[in-house]
Amino acid sequence: MKIKVVSKQEINSVVKVHNESFQGFFLTELGNHFLKIYYESIRKNSKGILLGYFEGGQLYGFAAATTLSKGFNKNLIKSNWFPFSLIGIKLLVTRMHALIRLFKNFSKTSTSVTDNEDYAELLSIGVSHERQGMGIGKKLLIELEKKMQLEGCSKLSLTTDFHNNEKAVGFYKNLGYDIYYDFITYPNRKMYRMIKEINKI
Repeated sequence: MKIKVVSKQEINSVVKVHNESFQGFFLTELGNHFLKIYYESIRKNSKGILLGYFEGGQLYGFAAATTLSKGFNKNLIKSNWFPFSLIGIKLLVTRMHALIRLFKNFSKTSTSVTDNEDYAELLSIGVSHERQGMGIGKKLLIELEKKMQLEGCSKLSLTTDFHNNEKAVGFYKNLGYDIYYDFITYPNRKMYRMIKEINKI
């Protein structure tokens, strides 16, 4: 078993695990081409972190994150304007509603809570069906917290669904994450933002 930074050559494996972990989710429905650009953009960004869990050289889990949530998505698109613009043009023609949803959900914050987004953020974490229930998600998150500490981060945040999601919320609470606030993403998806003081590990 090994947890290490994912290379460019391993992005396709990340996409495969993403598809297994997030069937029916919005980003998955945007297709493999979008996912490859998205995860590769995170991987090469100066504030991005993409960790993979490997056994025998094969990737079975990943965690994507940023050392600073504030402005990260906008920076990601600005730094990779050409590939994202091609996707945007395609969505404009074929799935206008998907393009609107993508842009409206760039910022995951509450209108009733002051949030300056001065924390690191877990953007995505997935485990292959072959290895689910074996503690890989926990190992990835703990390793990510350690890496964030080395980067000088004091808080790590994440978002997860509000409704019918007791197992995931309980998982994060057991690892020391507290509910910060709840909010609504476009068009009408209620979510929690959770946060942990990682300087207290």
